[in-house]
Amino acid sequence: MPTDPVTSLEETLDLIEQEALNAAEVDWTRVRAECRALAASAQTPADTYPALRHALSALNDHHSHLRLPDAGTTHRGLLGVYYTRGVVAFVFPGSPAALSDIRPGDRIQRVQGKPVGDGVNDGLPPNLVVTLEVERAGKRRVLALTRTEVPVVPPEPQGHLAAPGVGLVTLPDCDLEGLLADGTPYEERVRGLLLDLAAQGANRWVVDLRRNLGGNMWPMLAGIGPLTGEGELGAFVGRAERWSWRYEGGAALVGEEVMRRVNGPVLPALSGDRPVAVLTSPLTASSGEILALSFVGRQGTRLFGEPTRGLTTSNALYDLPGGAALLLTTAQDADRTGQVYTGPIQPSVTLLTDWAEFQTPQDPVLNAALAWLADS
Repeated sequence: MPTDPVTSLEETLDLIEQEALNAAEVDWTRVRAECRALAASAQTPADTYPALRHALSALNDHHSHLRLPDAGTTHRGLLGVYYTRGVVAFVFPGSPAALSDIRPGDRIQRVQGKPVGDGVNDGLPPNLVVTLEVERAGKRRVLALTRTEVPVVPPEPQGHLAAPGVGLVTLPDCDLEGLLADGTPYEERVRGLLLDLAAQGANRWVVDLRRNLGGNMWPMLAGIGPLTGEGELGAFVGRAERWSWRYEGGAALVGEEVMRRVNGPVLPALSGDRPVAVLTSPLTASSGEILALSFVGRQGTRLFGEPTRGLTTSNALYDLPGGAALLLTTAQDADRTGQVYTGPIQPSVTLLTDWAEFQTPQDPVLNAALAWLADS
């Protein structure tokens, strides 16, 4: 017999209390009572979602969240803009922001009539209609954007020679399935990029994570692993346990368990002193930060850009009735030296990204990385 929604809610609350990293900081007697009230008339699994979101917000880890059943195919309630310090960094194709001709480098001066702060999407409310005051080249527009549903189109890894002998690999976020729009596994695209660039003479590398919003770390790591080097690259540190993540010969592993493996020949792993520049920004988040940490402590690596988002904790996925899933923060992240992170990853060289010049010859972060590589 199917479990009724209220019973399922209780079981899920048990799971959160048992597994969440911050569970000990929550008054569960109060929170459970509030969740039961929110789900008192629940008839379907979806009717319990407000209660589950309430329980997750009580953890105050800023990372645990509920994944809706269609999250892999549809962006719900999307405006489609990411900005930091008020400067637009990225616009989702086909989104309300894109259709309103908002572009990277535009400056958002006000949201709902209020000045914008320094954080990522600072001050952006959950309202259905959001008013933005946007400036470009000294001209201002007031736009009313309506949140909508937009099909998910997975962003694709890219690569090219940024200078003679320097391969630039851009790693965007990776969805939970780890597949690109044409069905190609994410890691296979990255594997091919590395081999192609090495065949063109690349022996020094730039890994651009500035637009990596997170997602599934394992395809990303399996693909880029030849540049991180082999062996233990970091660890998840839970309340009572520690699990290392590793790269070995085309495979990304946690402990001894292979999580993702490429299916063809791979670039041999670089020696630890071979130079690799890693680029970060405040958009670099979650699994994007884990990828950055996979390079931290490597002798030949230097990080350029801005501090990352600060979601340096790890989520475990638990399937729920009705097709939803719980992404629950269960551990902190540590680099290969054992340092545990509780906030943003700090770059070696701090520079602001000029989002209007992202990966152009005028990109200050990329240029600093290239100058370092030229001297390495």
